[in-house]
Amino acid sequence: MRRFLLILTFIFIIFFLGRSLNPFNNKMFTFHDETQAARINQFVLNLNNLKIPPRIAPDFSFKLGFPVFNYYAPFPYWLTSSFHLVGISIINSLKISFLLAIILSFISMYLFTSQFFGFFPSLLSGALYVSSPWLAVEIFIRGNLAETWFIALLPLAFWAVYINQKNKSRWFFVLTSLILGFVFTSHNVLSIVFIPAILIFILLLKNKNRNLLSLLFAFLINAYYFIPAILEVGATNAILIVKHAHYSQNLLCLWQLWTTPFWGYGGSGPGCTDDGMSFMLGKPQIILGSIGLIFLIIKIIKERKNRLPLFFIILLFFSSVYFVTYLSLPISLFFEKYLLFFQFPWRLLVFSLFGMSFFIAALNIPNKFKKLEIFFVFLSIMVIVYNSKFFIKHTMTNKKFNQDFLSSLYINKMVSYKIAEYLPITVNYKKWLELEPTTTGKEKIEVNLIDNQFIHSLDKEKISILYDQPFYKKASTSSRKVLINVSYSPYWEITVNNQKIIPKNLDYLGRPILDINSPSIITVKYEQTTIEKVGNFVSIITFIGLILFVKLFYG
Repeated sequence: MRRFLLILTFIFIIFFLGRSLNPFNNKMFTFHDETQAARINQFVLNLNNLKIPPRIAPDFSFKLGFPVFNYYAPFPYWLTSSFHLVGISIINSLKISFLLAIILSFISMYLFTSQFFGFFPSLLSGALYVSSPWLAVEIFIRGNLAETWFIALLPLAFWAVYINQKNKSRWFFVLTSLILGFVFTSHNVLSIVFIPAILIFILLLKNKNRNLLSLLFAFLINAYYFIPAILEVGATNAILIVKHAHYSQNLLCLWQLWTTPFWGYGGSGPGCTDDGMSFMLGKPQIILGSIGLIFLIIKIIKERKNRLPLFFIILLFFSSVYFVTYLSLPISLFFEKYLLFFQFPWRLLVFSLFGMSFFIAALNIPNKFKKLEIFFVFLSIMVIVYNSKFFIKHTMTNKKFNQDFLSSLYINKMVSYKIAEYLPITVNYKKWLELEPTTTGKEKIEVNLIDNQFIHSLDKEKISILYDQPFYKKASTSSRKVLINVSYSPYWEITVNNQKIIPKNLDYLGRPILDINSPSIITVKYEQTTIEKVGNFVSIITFIGLILFVKLFYG
């Protein structure tokens, strides 16, 4: 019976919340983060060229190279790109990825709450978690693949560490380490907040050592990402651009968690009335969550079991609400220069939704009325159907979407301006902005970018292109002065007649200008930096060590 009810709820979630994510139609919706398709395109380009792990988008920024994947949490792109690798279109890969995140959101919240509460209230908890308008905003308005997957993985991580403390299985230890690693690499900002949250939760459990080891392995397995992202962030304009953010202006009023003046498709504005999108958690979620909180507090008072972990989840919820809203304005203003990296405080709504949904599972029906628990199933389905109105969006044809967001014009010239924080520091940011395509066509034209060749003679001598691929380029020339069309960073290895050189003369786009002897063979090759290779090595050794560890100590 319970399996049937789970499957029934599962079906309603797919058909009502996922109906706009059908990969078998020829329609696609637009969203704020329109760069997602282009990122998948470039991530797969790396994989097809065996550039593993992917670190740069070679075709972004006028084909000068853009190190977006070196700094942006990679898990959602590993997953989504895997669908495209096996022949599924990028549009359908995105749809499938979003749909899987919806499904996992329900499953993971159900799994976690069922460790503390009964089947029926846990089912309701999962249903309300996945049907929240905030998840709809993340998918259909913001199109934020990373935050959507963080929402899906968050309860799963708490479930894994809770089970791992008492489960002696060697492979569950491995699974916990991997799940934690997935969360750590799902979103740059939210993963930072998640680290202290999951660490505190682990410390409040009985068997701490097993989970602390999983946490350590999770970090080290993903060293390929963490080490370069931390040590090489100074090689981009991220710090310069972040300084222009206005964190405190994007705080919310409490009423915005309850309702919204309209269901808009705009962005976040200053104050509480100039926002173009909703920040609702959902009225059913808040009403039932508030009632569930009362039951949870009673449970904590009456029972000693799991008292501290349960109290922590309450604290996590109220902390997130506090830091999301204007209640935290004095603290936000005082620490604003440190909080700018978080960009928008309302990102923390995921923790508010997580806590509220968890509270719902604490709803309890007295034993003599236990048969009425079936009402939770009907309530789950009703909320899914009711909130499904948020899980739709105006669409365009796949052909139109491809023309707008996967054309060579968009990939080569436009997409990088949407994620400008990853621009190499060798590029003059202000002058680079002058090249951004405009609707009037009055942008600055750089003549040496028009033909897409990777090398140009500055003294009008002959150049023969021998090889011109995204990660490897080669030419012969009789010129004595050439311009190389890459935005230089240490991952570009340049040789002249087999002699490696480090260019000292760069133009405003970070392009090397070389004075050479004629004739010459010039190669430009993408090669991971020493720091990046160290990160890769640590990840590989850790993964091998994890397998050996479980075989030796859990054999």
